[in-house]
Amino acid sequence: MMRCTLGRAPLLACGLAVSVLLGAGAASALAQQDQAQQAEPDQALAPYAGIRLVRVVPDQKTYQAALDTATSVWTHRPAPGRAVELLVSDDGIAALTDLGLAPVVLIDDIQREVDAHMELVTRLAAQRGANWYDNYKTYNEIVTRVQGMAAARPDLASTSVFGSSLEGRDLVEITITGPDQPGNMGGSRPVVLLNGCQHAREWVSPMTVTYLADELIARYDSDPRVRALLDSARVVIAPMVNPDGYVYSWTNERFWRKNRRGGFGVDLNRNWGYEWGGEGSSGSTDSEIYRGTAPFSEPETAALRDLSLSFGPDLVSHLDYHSFSQLVLWPFGYDFGVTTPEPDRTLFDNLSNEMSASIQSVYGEFYTPMQSVDLYPAAGDSSDWYYGQLGVTSFTIELRDTGSFGFVLPPDQILPTAEENFEGMLLFAERTTQLLSFSLVAPVPAFVEAGQTNDLDVNVVEGVGTLDSSSVRLHARVGGVGSFVETPGASVGGDTYRLTLPAAPCAETIEFFITAQTLAGQTLAFPSGGESAPLSVDAAELTTIFADNFESNLGWSVSGNVSGTASGVWERAVPNGGGDRGDPVSDFDGSGRCFLTGAADGNTDVDGGTTILTSPAFDLSANPEASIAYSRWFSNNAGGAPDEDVMLVEISSNNGASWTEVETVGPNTSESGGGWFARTVRVADFVAPSAQVRLRFSASDLGSGSVVEAGVDAVRVEEAACSSPGGCNAADLAAPFGTLDFSDVVAFLGAFGAMDPAADLAAPFGTLDFSDVVAFLGAFGAGCP
Repeated sequence: MMRCTLGRAPLLACGLAVSVLLGAGAASALAQQDQAQQAEPDQALAPYAGIRLVRVVPDQKTYQAALDTATSVWTHRPAPGRAVELLVSDDGIAALTDLGLAPVVLIDDIQREVDAHMELVTRLAAQRGANWYDNYKTYNEIVTRVQGMAAARPDLASTSVFGSSLEGRDLVEITITGPDQPGNMGGSRPVVLLNGCQHAREWVSPMTVTYLADELIARYDSDPRVRALLDSARVVIAPMVNPDGYVYSWTNERFWRKNRRGGFGVDLNRNWGYEWGGEGSSGSTDSEIYRGTAPFSEPETAALRDLSLSFGPDLVSHLDYHSFSQLVLWPFGYDFGVTTPEPDRTLFDNLSNEMSASIQSVYGEFYTPMQSVDLYPAAGDSSDWYYGQLGVTSFTIELRDTGSFGFVLPPDQILPTAEENFEGMLLFAERTTQLLSFSLVAPVPAFVEAGQTNDLDVNVVEGVGTLDSSSVRLHARVGGVGSFVETPGASVGGDTYRLTLPAAPCAETIEFFITAQTLAGQTLAFPSGGESAPLSVDAAELTTIFADNFESNLGWSVSGNVSGTASGVWERAVPNGGGDRGDPVSDFDGSGRCFLTGAADGNTDVDGGTTILTSPAFDLSANPEASIAYSRWFSNNAGGAPDEDVMLVEISSNNGASWTEVETVGPNTSESGGGWFARTVRVADFVAPSAQVRLRFSASDLGSGSVVEAGVDAVRVEEAACSSPGGCNAADLAAPFGTLDFSDVVAFLGAFGAMDPAADLAAPFGTLDFSDVVAFLGAFGAGCP
């Protein structure tokens, strides 16, 4: 049976399957609605002629008068004494000047900006790129995408229509959770609710929320954290709460904020019932923060409320996604001076800071964590209702950016915005639904050294449970047979515990999982499947052929068409930058030095060309399984024209006469916004190992204004192999391999007598005893397949 896998690819290949699964009538209706949405150009998105975007800082006396000059307020929660961004006409600029506010023009011609933005969106739509998240999508495209996810993975996802908008458009949600398990039915699991697009003009919001659904489904089979979450919780996602306003922002007014009530609209995020009608909302239909005639007067908010209430006490947490400003906001926010009671205030403060750090770890973008009211009061918003009325942990996320583009965020910012917020969402969901959550400090390596123990560090973090710190355990076995042997972990500070993988003979596989208990005696496993779905790593003899931490010069060369430290050439040095323009603040491995672009001049970025760093030659003629490990840093997301340049990594087997691409970093990926990333590549996957293998890194500034910063550190050339070809199982220790005979008995007895790790076949590993004899006899008796 064909499986329609979506991932991040377009739905083109899945269109027929989706049509069949949804029903031809439904698919046809969606297509017709989408065509109608695209073909309504009467007002042509042109209400902004002669309008500029300006920034002012009004005081208490001039605040309201400043807002009255604007055709639209862009700042999320404007307040006296804070910078406020306003759309104003020439008359408005004159009025602001008369108030003594000295407006700073951020965008001189908003209509031109909108026209260029829509031209780009239209052009990208016609190109139909390989990644669905390369461009903004219409309401119907988003609905189709979400329904397609559920059609492709009915074991994980289902959709429903939970209400209708004022103009009759469907409000669609997708519920994502793992398959039912004995005593753990999907319908009884706690619920995390995510919603997007309460405000129509915030186009990156529904795109991000749709991506979160896509990625949860895509990662379930491969990411132990995602599997653990979905096996114990339901994530319910409503990407589009305000479809009428969203459609109107495509066809008539790009910066329309509210729903379409009466042509004037209601601000849905002032229409929620907790402390409705207070500060930061308005009773005037002309206001962008018009709260409506009563709490939940709008069908959109009423429908989302009813969906939320349908979960009863299972609903434990909620995220509401908006743009822009890069904020993580927690309740309360309905009035001046309101405080969140303890212990929730401390919990929210800590959790918002954790989320901010998790988001920042992806691209380096900082989202400011704070209580909502610290910006300015906003009565009647959703997070206050979820927390104040239902007792649910509820945050508001303000997505990219901080004002450079605002609501006309370029399409190439969609994916990085979504990727960084996936990490924040995952952490939030873990903390609010999981008793304990686990994450490995470093990925499981491809190999560990055979014949010796190897350390593995894991973070065990409290969620809604309290950890018994003495309960962290590793469960491991070697060779895929026998019972898993339990060994205790040791705390190394904070939430981190060190576990020790057992020694294993070369070519054997170590399988393992981790458990911990709460003080209430509940046991959690990582991966969640425990011994039925363990992690694994192969043991090998690791031969180091070359290792360089760049504390001395081992023969690297620098070339390219840029020159001088002021142009950002590669230099071996200690990082001395502040990180504010994407440059590293430290090396990767802690030795001190690494190679950097323009290090001697304050980590000057690459300018006007390409700087190339080339390794010495590696003789790998006798190492067919050699691999090269390196850590690299690349940032190009600052400057007047960010995300235009790349760093190229290449390999040569003929001393540099020709080069083969290993990877291109950038121009706009999760690893082109700064940060050290470790990579290991098998040489033979790219070129034939020879006596003249070289590696090179090329950092380029070829665009019109990226700030390009790059670094390289911790380069190692190794070969993971076994001195013998290996046998069919743990007892096949001697030639002829693939057959068990007396030679294997002799080899085992010899290894046992010599205390050779090759005979260490059973726990307790690191000690040779009768259990190893039993394990050998068991494997010998099982025979070769």
